[in-house]
Amino acid sequence: MISKNSKIRGARRNADRIIRRIEAYTENFPEASSFQYDCCHFEMPASQAFLRSERTPLKEKRRCLQAMIDRAEQLIQLRPKNNELFQVMVVLDIGDLWSSQIIIGTEAADFDRFIHPISPNLRRLEQPDLNKLKRDWGLKIPHQWHIKGFREFIREQDRQVEGEIWFVGEWN
Repeated sequence: MISKNSKIRGARRNADRIIRRIEAYTENFPEASSFQYDCCHFEMPASQAFLRSERTPLKEKRRCLQAMIDRAEQLIQLRPKNNELFQVMVVLDIGDLWSSQIIIGTEAADFDRFIHPISPNLRRLEQPDLNKLKRDWGLKIPHQWHIKGFREFIREQDRQVEGEIWFVGEWN
């Protein structure tokens, strides 16, 4: 019988594989043809089971999130110099790490719709402590980036799900 608290075998190897995929997906700045509705998304390239498991060490989950931040910073540096209208944001879904993603938007992209979506089944309360993400997860976020965090309440049929979501990056 497997204990609920026992670690997942090969967690470091799985995290290394996820980080290599993140690096491969963000090796080059995306072509204009890959933008749909003024945005391009790079979702967390990992299995739900690995990132959602209580048995996956927090250290490995943190490494995957840090890789998303680091690669978003790399994308900013790779951004075409003649066109700085592209903005980069990382969505860190602490409640469901598998939903984390890097979003690149054109000037026409409405990043506000990601941060403040209009939905009768979703309510977000702003996190007043912007250092909570750095303190709790030990993530290194570039100083010039914006940080916005929320406690999230999602109503699904007969229950309410709570979570925590953070938006970090550069946007207007």
